[in-house]
Amino acid sequence: MVTLQPGLVVCHTLASDLGAIATSKTFDGDSEFIHLNCQLAGMLTGRVGQDPLDFIEGDVSLGFAAGERFQVRHCEHFQNLAVMVKPDVLCELAGEEMPAMLGLRQDPRFFVQRAGICQRSMRSARNVASLLTEFPCQRLLLHAATLDFLHWHLTAFQSCKDCRCLSTRECRQLEHARELLLQDLSTPPTIAQLAKAVGINQCKLKKSFKDHFGNTIYGLFQEERMASAQRLLQSYNVTETAMILGYSNVSHFSAAFAKQFGCLPSKARQSVTVAMHGYETAPTRTLIAPANLSNHSDARELMLA
Repeated sequence: MVTLQPGLVVCHTLASDLGAIATSKTFDGDSEFIHLNCQLAGMLTGRVGQDPLDFIEGDVSLGFAAGERFQVRHCEHFQNLAVMVKPDVLCELAGEEMPAMLGLRQDPRFFVQRAGICQRSMRSARNVASLLTEFPCQRLLLHAATLDFLHWHLTAFQSCKDCRCLSTRECRQLEHARELLLQDLSTPPTIAQLAKAVGINQCKLKKSFKDHFGNTIYGLFQEERMASAQRLLQSYNVTETAMILGYSNVSHFSAAFAKQFGCLPSKARQSVTVAMHGYETAPTRTLIAPANLSNHSDARELMLA
């Protein structure tokens, strides 16, 4: 849990934090914050008074507990990203019309509103959770990512037509396309290959993919690639990380990393090293390059643009 400013808190909750896997547990609800939740993984069920709680991966919800106790049970894979914001801070950040839209009253009571599954919110929530895990000290970046999540979360309650206009079959095809796209972050498939594999023509795949996930095919690939880079930099130096992720040119990798996170990978690597070991230069190791290094994906990135 990180307080970004007075009245604005972000929290990434895992199954181990709640410990309500085998049996339901009861927790106290706060009476100060509105909770904007995006369930990152797993299932959660429960109850607050007579109101049931039932959420699955991808669900976007908003609630105010009004101090009431709540009972929950979740699966072992449960993960949730919550931004907790006081009503006056929400008004300051999002406009004076927000209390009416969210159903707040002069004498507020417990309420939960759901926007269903919204991929834009999910994508933003994953980015915040990644920053909390990998770079918790990057406060400015975390604050900006949290405001981005707040925007998409509230937008999901106003209008999320682009997340609902697809059929169940089309959603499954797009999810399959995403899985294939991210199977190997060093060698992305072409759009033609993806379209053939999931049974959608290329033009429709590009448009539907962006509508469903809130990002282009290559944009999503690159986002996941850089998230992987964050993790790899904890164990490998910049050159090694670039090689693992399929970059034959380290400067191209550094530019992509800086575009995504606002700092060079060498700086991020240095921060991790200092935090973990207390010195600025990590011992280097020899990494054997993949046999097909000359066939890395730099040249193929244009295919996904």
